[in-house]
Amino acid sequence: MPLRCILVPTGPGVRPERRLAAALGLAKHTHAHINTLYVRPDLAIVAPPVLLVGAGAVPPQCNVSCEAKALAAAGKQAFERWCAGSRVALQPDRRLDATFASWTERSGDVETLVALNGRVNDLIIVDNPTKGSPFDAAAFDAAVFSSGRPTLMLGERLPDNLLRHVVIAWNGSLEGARAVGQSISLLHEAEQISIITIPSEMDRQNGVADLADYLHWHGVVVERAGLVPDIAGGDGEKVLAACERAGATLLVMGAYTHSRLRQAFLGGLTRHVLDKADLPILMAH
Repeated sequence: MPLRCILVPTGPGVRPERRLAAALGLAKHTHAHINTLYVRPDLAIVAPPVLLVGAGAVPPQCNVSCEAKALAAAGKQAFERWCAGSRVALQPDRRLDATFASWTERSGDVETLVALNGRVNDLIIVDNPTKGSPFDAAAFDAAVFSSGRPTLMLGERLPDNLLRHVVIAWNGSLEGARAVGQSISLLHEAEQISIITIPSEMDRQNGVADLADYLHWHGVVVERAGLVPDIAGGDGEKVLAACERAGATLLVMGAYTHSRLRQAFLGGLTRHVLDKADLPILMAH
């Protein structure tokens, strides 16, 4: 499926410029447009109405509402400045190859709104949930677990071209298959593609050669494929070491092959990668 609609969620006090830049870089490759979703807090939850208001008193909602409107206006102004500086059109364009950006405001729960809007987009771009704000964590959870769409999580390092060298971490899992299948349109635009895998029983049943052959039939050429480096440490450390050695600009992988609860207590590849990775990661659950 072509990549046409990219969702960038944001909210009060959130700086989405890096994610907008990443979205624009991909949009230029795939002729996509950028949908920016600003999530306002639900005032019924943030400031429940008071039943008795003394003379001259102001209900809490009034102050919170004014602040929320001011933050939303500031966010939209910053978005418009970014569009002007990046020479991105703001008006919607119905041409299929048009690249433009839009701004939408919704009031409610972050996870609910990101999930619902994510389902009618092709890709959701979020920040690392372990290094950001509560908004980042909520947006990440909604994108990965509730949208049914691939999620691009940015790291501290943002390459000028995310598609210069894409590395696929493959273990034959359902999550890994979804990540690869949902990234085909981006893989078509990649300059170089490598596959890495960790030795396991699964590799002998559904290994790197099978994946490379599958990609071949989609017109995607894999230049290098092999095992992760044999170094001390867990699977996550080995995957990141392989990415560093390859000069990867984007890692494609399945997210949470095991449950989050199990990974929280026992550790796991996804958890380690989230904690330590500095490169962008495209993932699916």
